[in-house]
Amino acid sequence: MHSRKPKAIRWYDDGVQLTSPSLIQCQEVVSLLTSNHRSIRIIKSSPDVVCDLLPVLLENENMRSLTIRDTQLTQDCISSLCNLLANNKSLEDLYLCNCSIDDKAVTDVITVLLQNNTLKELSFQKNTLVTSAISQNLSELIKNLILEVLDLAGTSISSDGILLILQSLLVNTKMKLYLHIDDKDVCTEYCDYNIIKDRVFFY
Repeated sequence: MHSRKPKAIRWYDDGVQLTSPSLIQCQEVVSLLTSNHRSIRIIKSSPDVVCDLLPVLLENENMRSLTIRDTQLTQDCISSLCNLLANNKSLEDLYLCNCSIDDKAVTDVITVLLQNNTLKELSFQKNTLVTSAISQNLSELIKNLILEVLDLAGTSISSDGILLILQSLLVNTKMKLYLHIDDKDVCTEYCDYNIIKDRVFFY
């Protein structure tokens, strides 16, 4: 018995989820978006489709949440995303999960977000090419006091990088940090962990 293929387009009260969408399906979705549709989730897509969709989505002033998951984002996609984020004043949540992005891509996104006052939740979950090289930049972004949630579970950030990020939680006292369960020992050994432990979560 074959498992059922997930429906390509799934509508919700507040948004839409696109799974392996074709360009024609995306164009159809865009034409049907209303001011109530504030959340878009794109799953298992081709980079070309994402690149075509990004300008339409991020120039929409109603857009609050964008998730891209299980999709290989090229540097062109990231460049397009960064250009659009630079002028976007509505997006509050950005989740780039399992998107094969690396340190350069994350650095580019962070550089733009340092000038952005609206994004509150950010996820780079399951991007194994992301290393401690971005820890200093992430720390600066956290200290900007805009971010409220950061998810780094499943990245390749080492102990030193995690400690640097934990230190920035002493400055940003409202932010919640999500890490992989394997990072728990590193965190619990951090000297000021007791001060921040209620805002660090593992899974």
